[in-house]
Amino acid sequence: MTRELTRTSPSSQRTRPVADSFELPGSPHLRVLKNEPMSRYTTWRIGGPADFLVRAGTPDDLIAAMRWARAEQMPAHAIGGGSNLLVGDRGIRGLVVAVRTPGERAEKLLSFEDAGDPVIVKVAAQAPLSWIGRYCSERGWSGMDWGAGLPGTIGGATVNNAGAHGTEQKDHLRAVVMLNAAGEIEELDGAWLESKYRHTRLKDSPHPRDYAVLEVVLSLPKGDPQVLRRLADEHAAYRHATQPTGRCAGSTFTNPPGDYAGRLLEDAGLKEFSVGGAQFSKIHSNFIVNDCTATAEDVRELIQVARDRIRERYGIDLKPEIEEIGER
Repeated sequence: MTRELTRTSPSSQRTRPVADSFELPGSPHLRVLKNEPMSRYTTWRIGGPADFLVRAGTPDDLIAAMRWARAEQMPAHAIGGGSNLLVGDRGIRGLVVAVRTPGERAEKLLSFEDAGDPVIVKVAAQAPLSWIGRYCSERGWSGMDWGAGLPGTIGGATVNNAGAHGTEQKDHLRAVVMLNAAGEIEELDGAWLESKYRHTRLKDSPHPRDYAVLEVVLSLPKGDPQVLRRLADEHAAYRHATQPTGRCAGSTFTNPPGDYAGRLLEDAGLKEFSVGGAQFSKIHSNFIVNDCTATAEDVRELIQVARDRIRERYGIDLKPEIEEIGER
């Protein structure tokens, strides 16, 4: 059966009471939330309502939700931890599937083969990236220590080809298990993603996408657990000291060749520059923070101001690392 989609204006969604919900057909343990504010699901705490939203804590939950959306003939959008994501003030039409689970539950979604070197690790897209970074480091599996302290999920990191400290997600990615638009499961070689600096073929494709990540297969060389634990601790401490926390979404722009976006922004006088409730952080100029009143339009305008100024001053076209989704 097809349900009527209720649209809510950006201003009214801030004061609208929590909408009702119903059981996902065939999966009574899952609730379908109606008119759910996306500000609850992004690290910026910005975004209008999704017509429908399901929290998918396991790959099977994600499959059930996406197949239901297909049966209902509505668009479906899978999101991870909500970092590096700007949701429009008018929200998202169709179904949003929040693909995430707390770290304490993630171990049940991980398996590995330790028959030598490297170790092959398969983990569900829901697992927190920071948790994966520490879990692997503590066991002496190298290659994921860079993820310690970072927000988001392993699925989101794979779609975005996230990275830090000289390592990218693609460097140890062996395969991805995907759900395609027909509701079928495919395991594809990691090279299928055509990963490059902060981009993959998935990130570059428009929403709703033809594929959703179910699981990630990593090939991790063995290392010294003590060394890897220390690296993970150092990475997390460095981020805490040099990057803002709270209502922000990670780096706003990718670094141009041979330079750093944060340096350019600060040199151009944009540190702490604001539009509405959105401001470039006083801690790190490449991070936009929300003062609790920012809208998606504020963020969008601030990004454009920065791009225009850097282009005029340095002749460099900064590329946003932020992904946009939903209606303006």
